Amino acid sequence: MNPRPDKLIPALYGGIVMALVTTVPFVNFINCFCCAGLLLGGFLAVFFYKSSFTPDTPPFTAGDCAVVGLMAGIVGAVVGSILAVVFAAMFGNILVNFLIKWLHQMNVNLPEETWRAAEDAARGSLTPIRFIFQLFMNVFMYVVFGLLGGLIGYSIYKPRRPTVMPPPPMQQVP
Repeated sequence: MNPRPDKLIPALYGGIVMALVTTVPFVNFINCFCCAGLLLGGFLAVFFYKSSFTPDTPPFTAGDCAVVGLMAGIVGAVVGSILAVVFAAMFGNILVNFLIKWLHQMNVNLPEETWRAAEDAARGSLTPIRFIFQLFMNVFMYVVFGLLGGLIGYSIYKPRRPTVMPPPPMQQVP
């Protein structure tokens, strides 16, 4: 029997997908649907992990899939935090700017302090303390939802045991 495959490579793939889906501007709206981008990363990590199994390796367990989803969450949090800094440097805070512009076009009546706070948030730069806080928040969220995505992946891809049919009932002879 072969040993189980390595969990790191599938976790890297799932974590990178998780980071891209959650940090690319406007693609990250998928997370409005119950954090679907985070769940997708954990799910894909299990898919990649399952695809590395051969018929002579022992079947994977729910614990294996949970660990792969958790590892994908850690990778996704680190890569996603770094990508958020890169996208903020390249494009600025595009989402906040878009929302402010949209609210102005809709003629939303907000107090002047709220408009000022929103515009300050759009201009705000990422300080090291803010980055570390964002990283820790991402680790918490990505790990929880990556773990859930891994368990969802297990429920879909778990090895099926052959069902044993009970013998037919014996017929009584009169």
